[in-house]
Amino acid sequence: MNKLKLSCLATALLPLLAQPAFADDKSIETIEVTGDFHKERILTLSASASVFDQKTVNARGAAYLDEILNNAANVNFTAGASRGRFIQIRGVGLRSQFVDPITPSVGLLIDGINYSGLGGSALLFDIDQVAIYRGPQGTRFGADAMAGMIDMQSNMPTTEHALNLKLGASNYNGKEAGIAASTAITDDTSARASFFKKRSDGYVETLYANDPTNQQDEQVARLKVHTLWSDTLKTELVAHNIDIDNGYDGFTLDNSRNSVADAPGKDNQKSNAVALSAQYSGSELFNLDITTTHLNADTLYSYDEDWVCNDTTQPVLCAPGLHPYSYSSKDSYARDHQRGTFEFKLSGKNNDWVTGLFAQRRDVELTRVYTYNDNAFNSHNSVSQIALYGQKITTIAENLSLITGIRAERYSTDYFDNNQITNKADDTMWGAKVALEYQVVPRTMIYTSLSRGYKIGGVNGEALAKANDEGLNIPADNFTFAPEYLWNAEFGVKGQSEDKRHILSLSAFYMHRDDMQLKAWQVQDQQFAGYIANASQGRNYGLELEGSLQYTDSLSFTYSAGYLDTKIEDFVTQSGIDQNGREQAQAPRYQYAIRANYFFSDNLEGQIGIEGKDDYYHSDSHNAQADSQNLLNASLSYYGENWTLTAWGRNLADRDVPVRGFRFGNNALKDYTTETFVQYGEPRVAGLTFSYQL
Repeated sequence: MNKLKLSCLATALLPLLAQPAFADDKSIETIEVTGDFHKERILTLSASASVFDQKTVNARGAAYLDEILNNAANVNFTAGASRGRFIQIRGVGLRSQFVDPITPSVGLLIDGINYSGLGGSALLFDIDQVAIYRGPQGTRFGADAMAGMIDMQSNMPTTEHALNLKLGASNYNGKEAGIAASTAITDDTSARASFFKKRSDGYVETLYANDPTNQQDEQVARLKVHTLWSDTLKTELVAHNIDIDNGYDGFTLDNSRNSVADAPGKDNQKSNAVALSAQYSGSELFNLDITTTHLNADTLYSYDEDWVCNDTTQPVLCAPGLHPYSYSSKDSYARDHQRGTFEFKLSGKNNDWVTGLFAQRRDVELTRVYTYNDNAFNSHNSVSQIALYGQKITTIAENLSLITGIRAERYSTDYFDNNQITNKADDTMWGAKVALEYQVVPRTMIYTSLSRGYKIGGVNGEALAKANDEGLNIPADNFTFAPEYLWNAEFGVKGQSEDKRHILSLSAFYMHRDDMQLKAWQVQDQQFAGYIANASQGRNYGLELEGSLQYTDSLSFTYSAGYLDTKIEDFVTQSGIDQNGREQAQAPRYQYAIRANYFFSDNLEGQIGIEGKDDYYHSDSHNAQADSQNLLNASLSYYGENWTLTAWGRNLADRDVPVRGFRFGNNALKDYTTETFVQYGEPRVAGLTFSYQL
């Protein structure tokens, strides 16, 4: 019944696309994506998706992915780190990672390289397009995309000389500089190289330490080389280097931005990645694509667990740490990531079918150093995956097409650690998509689809290691967790008005989650253990609306809105809280964003926007909530012949916005009474950016 109501509402909006034409026809730029194996217009994609271009990024002064995510319907994120690098789509997605190896529900691709679980990589300089695909992408992307996929593509090389220079400054001592250059190396080979660096003191006032403890120090270098060997053969080489040296000092006992930590943490990543792809179109029967990638990354995530100092020369500032029952500890997680992928794909000459083989291996070595552990904890986890997939587009009638796709994936895991815990597992999972696309008129499409995504199971190494610790009492059922499956039924309408000034996309969806993976915590005094547990099931349904309107030649609007209703079924936490029927974590009931652009003259453009979301639960293991939020953003840009100067501001009303929340006792002055502690996102941030393009 709910799905029927949503579908009727979607259909009712069709008349909005039938506006009378303006005398001065001014079309909106065509957007193309590759969500269904081949490049197509976003208005013909039978899935819900958001796309952001360089202009959107520049107007917000954005350098990192989390600074644009509020513009996307039903997309949320958490931090618990220096950046909001854990992403949820339609209420599904990870919120943190500590000891155990886990697979994200929302994947991240950058230039075709799988950065899933390495969200700190999502720096935006010289990125041509960010595409967010909502709902399971099991046929196209596999196990990393049960809830959706984020696909970032950097700018392509050009045969002509091109230069992009960017310089910026902002409050909190923020500075950034970037350069990208493209040229032809030979008649058949072109290349593009870019480098970007950003520094900021961060948004925490350090009352005890002398230096910033939540600082941002990020840089990325990228290279793309295209070679046209013949009319039917071309190759692409991609190389990335990322160096992130951020501080992490996000929580305080009084939920403020005033830190008194004496051992602030780190959130670092040093990674190198390379991809090589070849495309051959010389056969009369098919096109051939072969891609191989490799990534190695060293990450360090650490934090001051007590959040306080214990300096006797600072009795007032360090009062909680000097209490007789206080404690002092630091936790550190260093990981070595090694990844490799190989894909062999055949596709039809008319893009009406595709079939392929995909193989991937991921190895992660963890070294955990914790104050109360006598020795470092070491673990190794290997995941091997191999998949076969295929998809066919069948024309049923002149304006009606049927899409059928399936993916079968076999995975095996091998885990061992220095607590003498070993675990091996293997399973076969499958994803699928069936969709009907009806082109009502050349500019409007209706679609309905049924898709299935999946996510692999694993081992709760931390729970196993702490199973016999005094007071924790972790049941044996939670030593491992099973794979999760997600069914998604969706109905949508996409189109543009006759004069091409109004573009609209609306989708209604219903998702059913089997063996739903939830993060649970067992907490006793200052001891805690996190683990993944399987609830019986969950369900998520809602609406997504996105569009743009060129109201006049000078005034345009861009808008998005999301409605989301979620439920957990048959799940009781280890502390005895019955969460049956409660909303899922990180799933606000509504989200919205609207911005207006106005050209005061041919050279001067202003933008103002407001975005917001409903309150939502921080976690599935407790009932603390983040309050609803409404944020104001604005920018003013002046365009010269080859340059642009933009003044921008985000969160101009300076709201405190929680981006991660926990609930436990951590204050000795309050006898460790259970409280809610939150980390805040960015406050009011404003800056000036100069861009030069040649």
